[in-house]
Amino acid sequence: MKLVLVDTSITGHHVPYLQALSHLGDETLAILPGELSSLSIPQRVCPFPRGSKRKLSDFLKWTKAVRELVDQEKPDIVHFLMGDDFYRFFGAGLGLFARYKVVVTLHWMRNGFAGRLSTKAIAWHSDSVVVHSEYIQQKLSSYGIGNAVHIEYPQFGTSFYPMEEARAYWQLEQDIPVIACIGGTRHDKGLDILLEALGKVKKPFQLLVAGKAIHISEDYIREHTQSYSDCVHLHMRFLTDVELASAVCAADVIALPYRRKFDGASGPLGDGVVHSKLIVGPDHGNLGDAIRRNHLGYTFETENVDSLAEVLNRVLGENWEPDEQYRKYQEMLDPARFQQRYHALYRKLALRRDA
Repeated sequence: MKLVLVDTSITGHHVPYLQALSHLGDETLAILPGELSSLSIPQRVCPFPRGSKRKLSDFLKWTKAVRELVDQEKPDIVHFLMGDDFYRFFGAGLGLFARYKVVVTLHWMRNGFAGRLSTKAIAWHSDSVVVHSEYIQQKLSSYGIGNAVHIEYPQFGTSFYPMEEARAYWQLEQDIPVIACIGGTRHDKGLDILLEALGKVKKPFQLLVAGKAIHISEDYIREHTQSYSDCVHLHMRFLTDVELASAVCAADVIALPYRRKFDGASGPLGDGVVHSKLIVGPDHGNLGDAIRRNHLGYTFETENVDSLAEVLNRVLGENWEPDEQYRKYQEMLDPARFQQRYHALYRKLALRRDA
C-alpha cells in the first residue's frame, strides 16, 4: 500500500500528526508547503496559498500542482490532513484525484446552509471523511453523509509533572485553586468572556493565562482584570511542549470559554483530560457534547458570563475526581489507538481499490 499525505502547514499540531501517520503505509510520501526536517519520509514541496483574500484560481492552481506530484507517485491513497481548507470553495479541486482513494480529515464543523452544502461536496469527492468526535460523525450522518469515520484526536508526547513543581515554575501559590486558559488568544476561544466572568467569582482563585497573544493582548487582559489583578499570572508567548504540559499540570480547572462560532476539537481539552483535570466549557456543539458524554466536568451556557461565573463559583474548591467514564475517554486519546484506527482505514481502502 502506497500512501501520500498532503498537509498545508508544517507547524504546531501538524507536526506530530504527520509523524504519527508517516509509517502507516508500506511506502509513504508527504506533500507539504515546506521541508520538515523532523519528518523521516520522502517529501515534496508544494507551497499553499494563504490569506483571507485567497482566490479560487490560486487554490485550484495549488490542487493541480498537488495532483501533478501525486501522479508522479501513483499511490493507492491520497490523504488530505487539513481538509478544512476545502470548505471555502465547496470541495473544489478534490475531483482531480478521482483515480485514487481519497481520505479527507475535517477538524472543524461548519454549520448553516452553506457549511452543510460544502461539507456534503467534500464528502462526495472523498472515499472517507475522518472526524475527531462522535458528535461530528453523527452530525455528518444527519446531513446524509455515510462515509464519515470517527478517529479520536490523540494527545502526542504528553509529559507529567508534580503539581507543586509546575506551580513553582509558573510562580503560582501552592494552596489556592488555579484556573488555566491555555493556548493562543484567538477571539473564538472566548478569553474575554472568562475575564468578565471571573470578576463575579467570590471564591479564591488564581488565573493562569499561558499562550501566544493573537486577538486578545496582554494590555487588554490587564485592563479587564484590574479588580482581581493580584490573582492573574500572564505568560503571553508561544509555549514549548514542556511548558504546555507544565501549565496543564499546574491547574485545577481547564477553562474553555469558546464562543458559539467554534465547533471543533479542542487541544487544551485533550491536554486537560490526559492530566485528569476538571474541564469547564460551553454547552454547545462538539465541546458541550464531549464534556457531558464523557463526564469531563461542567458546562455553562455558551457566551453567558453569569452562567460561567456560577459554574466557577460552584467548582472552585470542590473535591472532584474523574469517574470511570472519564477514564474510558482518556484511553481513547492514546496515540497508538489513533494509529491503529488510521492504519485499518488505509488498509480497507487499499483492498477496495485492488478489488
